[in-house]
Amino acid sequence: MTSLHDTLRTALGAAPERDITPGEFIRFGGRNRPLWVRLFTDGRAAVFGDWRDGGSHTWTEGGRQMDPAERAAARAWAEQQRQQREREQRDAWAKNAAAVALQWSRARPLVPGDPVTLYLKNRLGVALWPLPAALRHVPALPYFDEAGKEVGRFPAMVAAISGAAGDLLALHRTYLTRDGRKADVPGPVKKLSRTCGPLAGAGIALWSAPDDRGVIGVAEGLETALACHYGGRMPVCAAYSAGNLAAWQWPAGTRHLVIWADHDPAGIEAAAKLRSRAQRAGLTVKTMTPAQAGTDWCDYVHQRNTEQKERQA
Repeated sequence: MTSLHDTLRTALGAAPERDITPGEFIRFGGRNRPLWVRLFTDGRAAVFGDWRDGGSHTWTEGGRQMDPAERAAARAWAEQQRQQREREQRDAWAKNAAAVALQWSRARPLVPGDPVTLYLKNRLGVALWPLPAALRHVPALPYFDEAGKEVGRFPAMVAAISGAAGDLLALHRTYLTRDGRKADVPGPVKKLSRTCGPLAGAGIALWSAPDDRGVIGVAEGLETALACHYGGRMPVCAAYSAGNLAAWQWPAGTRHLVIWADHDPAGIEAAAKLRSRAQRAGLTVKTMTPAQAGTDWCDYVHQRNTEQKERQA
């Protein structure tokens, strides 16, 4: 007989670390795994699910079929939890929106010679100016480790992640040194703030509209998008991750889309998904991938600029 704990581990990849009491509702999985389970009061059936996909599953003792009353109770409970989760999510987004807007308002416009412009010069091998208004600079942004402890304050590049309607949804933060290098921090140098809306389809709108030919490009990373703008002479946006590249929503007026893909399995797969979506929508699409595996267009532009400087020296 498959126990409820075993079923949860198989279906969700995790289970509560303690006994599940009949009639009890349990949330588990941590902040990034919003999982839940409720064992019916008779202890012979349960309903469980993952709030990220909104689905629900059932378990019965001995694998027997649920009777009609149990099935109705399971459906009602799952729907109740879905509605509760949606209310909690809306409340959390509303609370986060004020904090994200405040952080963005306190960030400074870029000026030549600040840590952000120096960082981008180091990454691309050339100074770019002017830079998009979607990028700002924070002179001393707190960095928190996985335990939530502040380990220091560092200069940071802050980028606005916005939805298709231009609404601010989150901030993408890159921690730096004063001379424009990546900060020596105990975890990821790039972090996403709390979100205030669904991020599927969102991105960093370095340029919010296509050019007068209806052309716009999109790349996975922020630095890569800037490199492609510099090299491709077109507006390019950043999806900020491979997963969001696949779901990225191009702005109104786009007729021709250029996907500047990273040359790795995740990047190639994401580019293919976006290409398929865009073609179904009637856009002409061109996918550009650097020749060398494991690189992106930022690597390519930096290498090209470095080689040009060496030849001129």
